[in-house]
Amino acid sequence: MGDDDRKLSFSERDRLNREGGGRPQSGQARAADERKSRDAISAADALFAGDKGREEEKVLTDAVRAAHGSADLPVACQAYLASLGPPSTHEFASIFLDAGVKELSVMVLDELLRQKAAEGEVLDGGLKRQVRILSEDFDDDLASRAEELLE
Repeated sequence: MGDDDRKLSFSERDRLNREGGGRPQSGQARAADERKSRDAISAADALFAGDKGREEEKVLTDAVRAAHGSADLPVACQAYLASLGPPSTHEFASIFLDAGVKELSVMVLDELLRQKAAEGEVLDGGLKRQVRILSEDFDDDLASRAEELLE
């Protein structure tokens, strides 16, 4: 048992990492890795989608990003939603919540709840703060969905 406290050599560390014998990941780190993987897969899928679909997605995505912080954001989000459906990434979910339109917020929260049920995903960073603020909203539809996400 005296060997437990000794420093590992670089080759031993590499071997442990290859074999998966490193430190176990926390739930948040594992969820972040899964989210990064899902985002990478969706980006790869977009590369192999038809040119027209990819072009339309790029135009709508760019329009939402360009409208972020302006009065045109709700319109850009509605156009994105009508064509591509609810946002699947945390970045876009956060932008949609910034629009301040109840219908968009409910739709985003429903999508996040669906992702949580499917993947056990944990919210992080700015999106978690936005959801926490919505959980204190006077509107019961928004508050109840946001509280469910935070559980």
